Amino acid sequence: MARAALPLCAALSLLRCAAAADCPIVIDPPTVVVRYGDPSSANCTATRTTRGMGWEASVGSIDMQTGPQSLVWSVSNLTDWAVEPKCYANFDTEPKQCLKKLNILLYKYPDSVSISYNPAGALEEGMPYVQQCEVQSIAPAQNLSVNWYRFGVVIHRETFSTASSTGPVTVYPNLVITPNRTDDGAQYSCEIEMNLGPGGPQPNPVIKSKIIVTTVLYKPVLKDPHVEHVLVKHGVEDEYLTCSASGNPAPRYEWKFPPGLPNDQQPQSEERGTQLHLSPVFPGEYVCNATNSYGTVSKTFVVSLEEGRSRTTFWAILVTGIALAALLLIGYVILKSRAGKNSII
Repeated sequence: MARAALPLCAALSLLRCAAAADCPIVIDPPTVVVRYGDPSSANCTATRTTRGMGWEASVGSIDMQTGPQSLVWSVSNLTDWAVEPKCYANFDTEPKQCLKKLNILLYKYPDSVSISYNPAGALEEGMPYVQQCEVQSIAPAQNLSVNWYRFGVVIHRETFSTASSTGPVTVYPNLVITPNRTDDGAQYSCEIEMNLGPGGPQPNPVIKSKIIVTTVLYKPVLKDPHVEHVLVKHGVEDEYLTCSASGNPAPRYEWKFPPGLPNDQQPQSEERGTQLHLSPVFPGEYVCNATNSYGTVSKTFVVSLEEGRSRTTFWAILVTGIALAALLLIGYVILKSRAGKNSII
């Protein structure tokens, strides 16, 4: 007779059984948060005398028992993702039969969390790329938040609030980025946070991926202005012109010389790197081209010689010489006039 109670409740509308507002059953705790494979339990207590009570469940079920006012459902190793334990009881008065469901949040940490680019490899400046955070075999996905980091600072956050699953799934949160040259060498990572509520582990479990270092390919860019005026002082026999650019791949350098520069003054090919040695100095425009597979950037050096210094020096010497000669002549005339006719001066 006692065992017939469960089929009777099952034969009725479950909604009608479960939704009885005055169902005198209390489940403590009403919700359990349990890690996959861990033990779990809950106590069902009737607030008035029962004819019998039991637990209906895919694991840990208890057939209706006569007499108890409380009954504990427990499992030592919970691995059933679809488990929905229900405590039911029979009474002499209305509601003569009712049940309540134990809410279970069964969770599992991911097997791994990793970050990568799609497509993989080096990135080209200005092109969009997908940064993918792969979370392997996690449950439940709807309680998952994903943080993306750049140099340890959060740059994006995504929450799977509407996702649903009854067991472990692999999810692939994506972040689209368009890299520039400042991202070359940047360190990115992703982190998952499992929001399991007040009944779950506190603080929320957090699992981070390894860091990936980004390589960005970009055309050369000069570190100095595109045009530089170089004034060489009189008497200086040589001058160094420095052309420096950053780029990935590293740029190669080519120099173009002003028209009329004698061949014997042009640097040899192995000397035409970032620095050009002019000896002797020949005025004019020297152009440096920094090139890699993504483009070319040019810098012009306008070399000129200090004007007028040699002429000024010449006239200064000449005037000084004339003045000195004049003084000597005047002194000679004065001495001659004082010495008299018989003087040998």
